[in-house]
Formats: sequence, C-alpha cells, structure tokens
Amino acid sequence: MNRAITFEQDGEDRGRLLGPHGQPLASYSWSPTANHPYFDDVRPLTHRGVLTTHAPHDHRWHHGLWWSWKFIDDVLFWEDHPDYGGNRAGLGRSVVETHRVTETHHGVRIEEQLTWRVDATGEVLLEEQRSIDATLDTGLQDGWALDWDQTWTACGDTRLSVTPWPATTWGGYAGLNYRAARAMVSGETVLAAGGRTGRDAVHGERAAWAAYGGAVDGAGTDEPDRPAGGTVALLQHPGDAGYPSPFYVFSAVSDFGFLATAPLMHEDRDLAGGERLRLRTRALVLPQPGDATDLEHAHAAYAASTGSGTPDPAPAPGARTARDTVPAPST
Repeated sequence: MNRAITFEQDGEDRGRLLGPHGQPLASYSWSPTANHPYFDDVRPLTHRGVLTTHAPHDHRWHHGLWWSWKFIDDVLFWEDHPDYGGNRAGLGRSVVETHRVTETHHGVRIEEQLTWRVDATGEVLLEEQRSIDATLDTGLQDGWALDWDQTWTACGDTRLSVTPWPATTWGGYAGLNYRAARAMVSGETVLAAGGRTGRDAVHGERAAWAAYGGAVDGAGTDEPDRPAGGTVALLQHPGDAGYPSPFYVFSAVSDFGFLATAPLMHEDRDLAGGERLRLRTRALVLPQPGDATDLEHAHAAYAASTGSGTPDPAPAPGARTARDTVPAPST
C-alpha cells in the first residue's frame, strides 16, 4: 500500500488527490473556465465529509480553496462579474501557463507558472511561479496539508490593493481563501494564535495561524449525538515579508464560513517593475475541531520543515507543459 498522497489525472485540466488508502482527499482544477485554479471536495484523512464549498449561490466566484488578489492596478481579479466587487477598471484572471505534477517523499508537488492577465486586453500584470506540496508530513498524526509557495514578479510598476477596511465593513480580502461547507455552522469554531477565539477576536488581527472548524455532512462515521467534524487551518511562514499577516474571517452563524490570509488588509503594496514578492502558507486539513496546542505544534513543524530560499524555477510561459501523472495507490 502506498503510504503517501498521490495524484490522479481526471481529464485535461483536472485531477484528484488520493490518500494512502486510495481515499479521495481533494479535487483540483486548473481549467480556464474559472477565473482562478482551485481545490474543492477537500476531505480529512479519516472520513469522507467534505469541508469546502465551490461556486455557492451567494458568491459564485468562491472556489473552495484558492488564491486571489483583489485589485492589481485597479483591475478586479476577485469577482468574475463586472457588477460586483467595486469594479474599478475591468476584470482579470490568473491563467495557468504550464502545469506538472511530480512525486515527493510524502506526497506530490504541483508546479505551475501563471500569468495574471487583464481580460479585455490580455495584458500581463504579474507573472507567478507556484508550487503546492500535498503532504502527510504535518507534525499531527491525522493531518494532511497543502503547502503553497508563491512568487510573483511585477511586469511593470504595480499596485496591489483591496477594498479599504475598516472604512468598508466587508473590505480587506485578498489572499489564500477557504470557503467552508455550509454544514460547518453546526459546532463552528474560529481560533487563532495568541489565544484568540471567535470571529470578532480573529478578524483583521495579525496571527501566525488561524483555523475554522465545525460539523460536516457525508462523513459516514458519525452518529446524531456525535457528528463528524473537520478543520482547515492556515499557517503562515515566518520567513515571509510582513509576517504575520492579518486574517479575514466570516462566521456562518451570521453570514457564511470563510477564512483567509489577508496580506493587504491593513495597507496596499507597491511593486516596482521586476520586483518579486514571495508568500508561503500551509493549508492544514484535520478531522476534528482545531486545538490551539496542536496547531501551535503544527505551525512550529511547518516552519522547521521549510527553508528560506527561493523555489526551484518553473517552466517559462509558452514552454511545453508536462503532466506527469502519479499512479493511483494500490489497495
């Protein structure tokens, strides 16, 4: 039996992550039909309950687990509809130019080169080198993770910005985003480093990590008085500029379950032409409500397991795409 996470191709621009017993852990899409690549159907290692929501009726541009800036030079990259999001100068999207998957010791690595383009003109504002490691090496027995390592290069003098917060109560969002399954309103937990608990204590505050958890449907292991649960925690890398960034949180009790890193929540960021920005985040998936002590340990393990150098070069835009599908595990 394979003791690592594997990747199974599912068509030209979709795939699935499988656990060590062949169980589904997540789907991944880099199709241009959405404005950004994304993970959906995210599940813990120990049950089949789904922790994510994709394209919900209230915000169809929410994609389970995905990265998006808000405005790049006033071009709107978050929403996919011109009538939403405080549209300033048209819409844009991130486009996967090259994609490959390779094996690692504990799982697989997805390596991509992306361009952040203006829809109307095709102009490229940012180039991005991205790697995402799906790994079992989390420091917690029942956890698995997606380690995001992203480096953007500005094609010219560029401003990254958001809808101002707190001047706009819902403003401030742009980063690595997690839209929770609706069932997780039951038993909802929000916590962050520094002993913070609850949405109001976490939203807009800088923290090394934050987590959102609750009950889930479809686990197949629960009873009415003992519902199955799950948590997604976002752990920030201490070597990144601006560490720790604030977190953006919505509660499903009053709105919908949402957790995101928010590196622009307190201030915009300007990049000179050719300047690079690197950000790293671990998205940790657990089969139970988050525990602050466990999450502190997990954050320390993440920081210790990753270096401070730059990621290996990805193929240049326009290069031949390699899709090295990893065989499904034997059971």
